[in-house]
Amino acid sequence: MRIPHAILATSAVAIAALAIVEAGRLHPAADAGTASMGIGGYTAITASTGQGPDTQPFEILYVLDNRGEMLLVYGVEAQIDRRMVLLGGASLPVLFRAARGG
Repeated sequence: MRIPHAILATSAVAIAALAIVEAGRLHPAADAGTASMGIGGYTAITASTGQGPDTQPFEILYVLDNRGEMLLVYGVEAQIDRRMVLLGGASLPVLFRAARGG
């Protein structure tokens, strides 16, 4: 019964992340990187990639899974397609250990 709960939680985060990214496109005056949201042990943050037009820069989505201690990075693979894909991910303890030089 644990797997359906995880699938539901992951789907909810993906939908919330998509809503954040799309909401950022509605207001061109809003700065990229200011949209963040936390719910159910997940935090989603958007940031500009530094590419694209000044009025609508390309953005990526960082999802922090506090329970699983994971960082997931999503982005739009092709601007024509406009589909969000998983670009990468890593374990937070491993990242912090590497940052400390260990």
